[in-house]
Amino acid sequence: MTAEASERATERESSATLGERAVRGVVALGVREGGMKLVSFTGDIALYRLLTTADFGVVVPIAFLAGIVKQFTDVGLHPSVIQRKDDPRRSDLRAVFTLHLGLVTVATAIVVFAGPPMLTGWIGVDADPWMIRIFGISIWLSAFRLVPAALLERHLRFGRLAAADIAGTVWYFGAGIGFAIGAFEAWSLIIAHVGASIVSTLAVVVARPWAPIPTWRFAGLRHYLRFGAQFQGARLALMAKDSLIPLLSPRTVGVDGTGLLSWADKIASQPLTLTQLVSRVTLPTFARMQDDIERVRRGAELTLKWNAIVTLPAFAAVIAFAPEIAIYIYSEQWLPAIPALYALAASTVLVPINGLLTPILAALGRTRVILVIAVVWAVAAWALAIGLSATDLGILAIPISLAATQFAAALVLLPLARDVFDFRLLRHLARPLAAAVLAGAFGRLVLLPLLTDWVLLIQGGIVVVLLYAGLIYLMDRETVRHEAGLLFRRREPDPGEGP
Repeated sequence: MTAEASERATERESSATLGERAVRGVVALGVREGGMKLVSFTGDIALYRLLTTADFGVVVPIAFLAGIVKQFTDVGLHPSVIQRKDDPRRSDLRAVFTLHLGLVTVATAIVVFAGPPMLTGWIGVDADPWMIRIFGISIWLSAFRLVPAALLERHLRFGRLAAADIAGTVWYFGAGIGFAIGAFEAWSLIIAHVGASIVSTLAVVVARPWAPIPTWRFAGLRHYLRFGAQFQGARLALMAKDSLIPLLSPRTVGVDGTGLLSWADKIASQPLTLTQLVSRVTLPTFARMQDDIERVRRGAELTLKWNAIVTLPAFAAVIAFAPEIAIYIYSEQWLPAIPALYALAASTVLVPINGLLTPILAALGRTRVILVIAVVWAVAAWALAIGLSATDLGILAIPISLAATQFAAALVLLPLARDVFDFRLLRHLARPLAAAVLAGAFGRLVLLPLLTDWVLLIQGGIVVVLLYAGLIYLMDRETVRHEAGLLFRRREPDPGEGP
């Protein structure tokens, strides 16, 4: 074999290995976090039954405010390490860590000293100042997570990241439920949030040991900051859009209304488990194939189609049985949030499209246009929400704003993806969408009168999902078999992959 032929064979094997490792990454996250999803579901039920709407209404804006301050400290360094074509040098990683440590230290000081007046003055939540100050601990420790986590993602070691997330989840529900039983009220959620972040960070550091040595040589940061500033700007803009419930609702509908909206958002987002897993793999995977547009197109269409196939039946079950979910599982105190749940479901059903196209386009270097779209999206969502909040819509104002702007964003992102890598998704969605509508209608019109307790409700949801799967198979059996084979075909591990 000639040297050129050998190189081509190596490239083909590398390509196959990359795709295989991406699938293994999703499977690793899915198997581990899928199991934890059941734990989370049970834990959420316990917390929503033990605590009041006001408890959640106080903690949701506190946790979000601390989280958005924490996001400002990244300046896109994490995704920059992932997106870079060549492996980053040790000196570059130390420069990344040093800059992030400095920014995190400043952010910690802001949360500790300025957090309480920001909470009461801007958001309108009257709470114990130490509720937000304690978040400073997890914010500062996050500086030691950035580089190890980015290296794990860059090399598609998502199994180790999933294990870290599991550790944080175990703490969150173990501590949260324990302290809620002990009548710590809103403090139960504070302890759960902060402890989960700390435990997850420590688990990542153990999973990918790396010496956090500061440096004064920052010459190599230019590339990281150029890409990262645009990427992180888009991420922060999207966070601003998603901040309507925790930041605007306390002033417009009070802490009880905020608690109701946070519950509705939680339930509407439950079907997005797979989307969240796939989105973590999307940037590193498509960044590695960014020079092959045809591979990007095939991979994007296959990924988004199957994400929709798996996600849509869960949406059908949630929409079909929303009031019964509140009554039989979470308690009747959450029933006033059902109209908001429907509106939020109309928004989140588009997340598998918008939420995956965005990182794919970023992986292809289109960060500037993504930044512009994200900023316009956030401004439009806030403007519409403020305008609707002045009407009599009550807690529906924010969900309607989120649904309307999510739809508008899809109308922009889909043509953009078609121009960049000839992406065509709509022809792949007709059958899954029709199957979801039929299965949901069957559940609502036929099964609902039979569902008189929580056990029958869960069984009814399973029937809807099984009916959907059967309809998909009948409508498109050959394509489903072929594409499922592509997704789950096993190959030998890459010899150079390492442990």
